[in-house]
Amino acid sequence: MTAYLARLGLDERPPATVETLTAIHQRHIEQIPYENLGAVLGAAPDIDAATTLARVAAGGNAGYCFHHNGLLTLVLRELGFNVVPAWGYPWGSEEGRRDRRVEHLALTVRGLPTDENPGGIWYPDVGCGDGIHAPLPLVTGEYRQGPFTYRLEVRDGEWTFFHDPKGSYTGAEIIDEELAPGQAEASHHRLTDPDGGPYTSHLIAQHRLPDAVEALRGCVFTRKADTIDRTEVTRYDDWRDALHTVGVSFQDVDADALRGLFDRSLAAHRELQEAG
Repeated sequence: MTAYLARLGLDERPPATVETLTAIHQRHIEQIPYENLGAVLGAAPDIDAATTLARVAAGGNAGYCFHHNGLLTLVLRELGFNVVPAWGYPWGSEEGRRDRRVEHLALTVRGLPTDENPGGIWYPDVGCGDGIHAPLPLVTGEYRQGPFTYRLEVRDGEWTFFHDPKGSYTGAEIIDEELAPGQAEASHHRLTDPDGGPYTSHLIAQHRLPDAVEALRGCVFTRKADTIDRTEVTRYDDWRDALHTVGVSFQDVDADALRGLFDRSLAAHRELQEAG
């Protein structure tokens, strides 16, 4: 854990306070991107939290929500925070909202009351890529962070996170309970199955900055802030630079495999263009 905190530029063992929770959250989501590089290269990393922590601490990539929030849970508990597991799923339509399924690892941190949050329950989430920049009080309301506005509807035992309209999904349902043994692994294997898993169809890498979200999807680099700017990235060196911009590490990534991924991404991009 010491090396992980050092990567974030934090002291070896900061106290278990709201300020520490916020600092870890912000620095993590800025510096360690949400990405599916391993999955699209055919070798999705295991979601074991200790394994993810060791990889990230050594300068490598994390992965997606099961990796990021699993790592965060491990670190926060080691630092003395009261972490309570949760799970959920993102949705983009009312039909998808009703389809209750395990697709997101979540958590709350409790016992940290403040004037704005006297109940002391906080909702951090470093596993959404383009989501919140800092933990939210688990209180029904609207929250502004940089150029984005979020909303929470908190009910007994669950809550709904409504994303900013510029976000990559509409909202997420979160259930305040721990996953049963094997549920996370089963979901991970389904999402990253080389034979049709949704996280293997195209590359995505993104990170959240204080004032923007930067993302590379396939061969399109997007910066979302007050406005949305999109740039086609159709030269390999520029595409690789875009991955670097959003924080992707090339540690232990085979150069030929990366070039092959670019070639496939560019071909798919051209097909979409031709299809209109």
